[in-house]
Amino acid sequence: MSRRKWSRDALLRNLQLIGELSTPLPPTLPPSPPASRSASPVPPPKRKAPVAATEPNKRPRTDSLNERQPPHTPIEEGELPEDPANPAAANAAAATVQSPPIASAVPVRRPKAGKVSFRQCETLHNKYHSAGRMLKYSGDARFWSTYPPSHKEYRALADPPPPNSSYYKHGGLIARLELVDALVCFTYSIWNRDYCRRACNRETWHTIEAFLVWCKQKWLAEEGINDAEKAFLGLIWMIEGFIHNRKLVYGTAKNTPVERDLDKLMGTTRVAIAAAATDAIAAHPSASIMGSLAPKSSATPVMLPSPASLAPSANSTPTNRDGGTPSSTAGSTSSATAPHPVAAGLTPSTLPSALLPPEYKHVPIPAHVAGAMDNVVVPIAPRLLNELKNESLGIANAAYCMNNSQTLLNLPIMARFFPTTFARMVSSTLSPNEEHEPDFEDEEGELFWPGQSSTGEGLGWVCLMGKAMIKEFGKAYAYRGLDGVVPKPKPEEEAEIASLGPGAQQLSGSTPLGHNSPLPLAR
Repeated sequence: MSRRKWSRDALLRNLQLIGELSTPLPPTLPPSPPASRSASPVPPPKRKAPVAATEPNKRPRTDSLNERQPPHTPIEEGELPEDPANPAAANAAAATVQSPPIASAVPVRRPKAGKVSFRQCETLHNKYHSAGRMLKYSGDARFWSTYPPSHKEYRALADPPPPNSSYYKHGGLIARLELVDALVCFTYSIWNRDYCRRACNRETWHTIEAFLVWCKQKWLAEEGINDAEKAFLGLIWMIEGFIHNRKLVYGTAKNTPVERDLDKLMGTTRVAIAAAATDAIAAHPSASIMGSLAPKSSATPVMLPSPASLAPSANSTPTNRDGGTPSSTAGSTSSATAPHPVAAGLTPSTLPSALLPPEYKHVPIPAHVAGAMDNVVVPIAPRLLNELKNESLGIANAAYCMNNSQTLLNLPIMARFFPTTFARMVSSTLSPNEEHEPDFEDEEGELFWPGQSSTGEGLGWVCLMGKAMIKEFGKAYAYRGLDGVVPKPKPEEEAEIASLGPGAQQLSGSTPLGHNSPLPLAR
């Protein structure tokens, strides 16, 4: 059978018919059945769909009939056909643009160093103390150079950065980054010295307070900063809160001077209260019926009432019947369940149970005896009083700092603006007590989200996280850390600055708070 040959006119007519076809069916129809099925009765194994990117010409299906596309209107002559829009795909694309992806890379797992030696901690202390001093001076000098030349605190840099560099364009932000970097270095330095000794030196932590306030003020003074920059203010609040809690926990630990003084004071108070009660009874032996109602340590406890003496409940069988004689238990019930009146002249104790003598616990006490015990006064040493006041203020300050910190710095903020640091913390295999394991300068190793500050620990994790935040945030501004600091003048240059007057001397390393060095080296 030979094939039919089409004439030119027939081909043109068929092409015209094809050109007049309506718009193709919408892509939301269910998929076509498979071309062929296996003849084997055994069902084939289920396979997961390949995770391949959707081709541009394919559109996602929807199972709802309401979401199907309306039929296209006929295209008039001269119009261009419109591409059918997909609202679901458009919303998904908009959401992808608005929220940046969270880094899911697993951090590099470094070999663990194990227990660190005292010499290693001292080396880290000296290293980052020196780094903190350099960053602190540079941050102050750079900050003063950002003022207008007419400002009274303007101090020009001896070697200013090039005009087209990020250090010139973002001088104020770079200065604040150097200040918070210095704070992190100082904190990490002190923490290393405490960590090896398993102690908390309050006097050393006190030296950092003035610079911490100075650094916080520089970040608070900036208006209109974004959430990423506010996170560094939250970091400063977190450092301060963890310092307060560390001093609280270690200051009241077992066998500390405060704990010993409190135990001694409690013992003295118990003895004085017992003596006051004995003197009150001896002074007024007939003021109350003490002989019959005085509590005895060997007295038999009051027994519970029998079930027969209890008042009838709603579900119990009534003992009285209509028209009958009342039961004899009715009268005894009221007398048995009536509360015993407290004898005249007796009053419940208002003193804490821990301070009462054993024979006066949980029983009414004659009024004159209770009054004598309430009026007991014991002396307290001035040092202990000061420690108790410091503990009270420390609790309030720690709560205030952590409340401000968690508003500005939390895991959602970390995931949004510091995805690399976030991934290093949430994908970590380190435990909370391995603060000494990570390298302070490492940008790829594991970290750990600081735990509860009420444990007194975690300050090392705060410093490691803060250093990682500074490095990650600073990449957008070409922040170089110690490599980009303003060098401190040499001794002969400092002498020349001192000859210029007190205004120039302020640039030689001291903050306006009169705080020269947050961390004096140990002698």
